[in-house]
Amino acid sequence: MSTFEGRISRLEGAYEQVDSRLAEMNDRLNVMNSETNSRFDAMNNQINSRFNNLYLLLGGSWGTLMATIIGLRFV
Repeated sequence: MSTFEGRISRLEGAYEQVDSRLAEMNDRLNVMNSETNSRFDAMNNQINSRFNNLYLLLGGSWGTLMATIIGLRFV
């Protein structure tokens, strides 16, 4: 009977070790996930900034073109 109890206690110890390792892996994955999310957020902000600059450039070009056309119309 003692061999059975020894085997059970050994299995319980192994289970606790596996459980702690899985918890460590989960913590590491959470850290990696937050780092990845912050990098994607930074990249998204950079892309938005570039599109805003592009819209500003296109709007300025359009305004200049319209002012030139209107100016030439009244000459």
